[in-house]
Amino acid sequence: MSGATRYVIVGAGATGASLAAQLHEAGLDYILVARGRQLEALRSDGLRYRRPAGEVSLRLKVTSADELDALEPDDVLVVTVKTQDLDATLAEWAWRPVRGGGLVADLPVVTLQNGLAAERKALRRFRHVLGASFHLPASFVEPGVVEVRSAPTIAVVLLGRYPAGPDPLADAIAAQWNGAGYAVQATDDIARWKASKLLWNVNNAVDVLSGTPDEIAALKEALVKEARTVLTAAGVAFADPSTEQTVDTSGFVVHPRLTDRPGGMSTWQSFARPDARGHEVDHLNGELVLLARLHDVDAPLNEAVQRLLGRSFDLREPPGTRHVSEVHPRAARIPTATSP
Repeated sequence: MSGATRYVIVGAGATGASLAAQLHEAGLDYILVARGRQLEALRSDGLRYRRPAGEVSLRLKVTSADELDALEPDDVLVVTVKTQDLDATLAEWAWRPVRGGGLVADLPVVTLQNGLAAERKALRRFRHVLGASFHLPASFVEPGVVEVRSAPTIAVVLLGRYPAGPDPLADAIAAQWNGAGYAVQATDDIARWKASKLLWNVNNAVDVLSGTPDEIAALKEALVKEARTVLTAAGVAFADPSTEQTVDTSGFVVHPRLTDRPGGMSTWQSFARPDARGHEVDHLNGELVLLARLHDVDAPLNEAVQRLLGRSFDLREPPGTRHVSEVHPRAARIPTATSP
């Protein structure tokens, strides 16, 4: 990895815009590819970047997909769109030219999506795929504004070549991003770490539902238990961060929300944004449903979440419209481990 490497970040939501901001402040080369109202806001007013220490305004290097006519041979493509938009994004970029010869599909691509599908999707077109398990408490609801609640470390990242194996580029990216405020651990078995993250991400959808704290905690616990059962039945191995994570995460402190506005994780943000074109439930809870069907096991709670929120999004219902008891007639009465 040469010093001339540029990160081409496709997707200017919470993950992409905050990555551009961190690289910008670290003096690393990048270009952020945005669209629509976000592109307009970033060009006119810059990024309002909210962190626990305060808000800063950054004039990022930003462009549109149409304006970036050719990539450079040393570029690394970093795709930060959500999983539901990934196929279209990869198809849009893979066959573009690289200056001096070749195609973008010849360049390395880093996928920063939740779930288990992203890297396999990328490998259909790109030879060199680096997957990542990305823990970032960030939100993007208003054009031009991104909030990240963690500090001083912005995110914990597991990064590695897909499907497996050591990779010098992963090591080099880890070193650069560690210097830009991340805690990055390079790994040679990224698929296990992605599976471990999915056990956590099946609860993203619960943010969208209403209910008492006990009801919500009970449903989350049941969803994770069901997910673990399905992954095990499907022969999917998952990492244990408590024993296998070696990167220093002591600086990864998640602070309270920085404003009084309501908020939630990535799925909640898709439901809260009126211009959102889709959501990731089909690739999180829906991934468990797919594996369950392929391996002849049941995933009734994850299937109920997928069906309920699929319909809710089609109706453009705001977060909180649906109650946890609608996921399953007994959902509100599932005991938690700490309940009597």
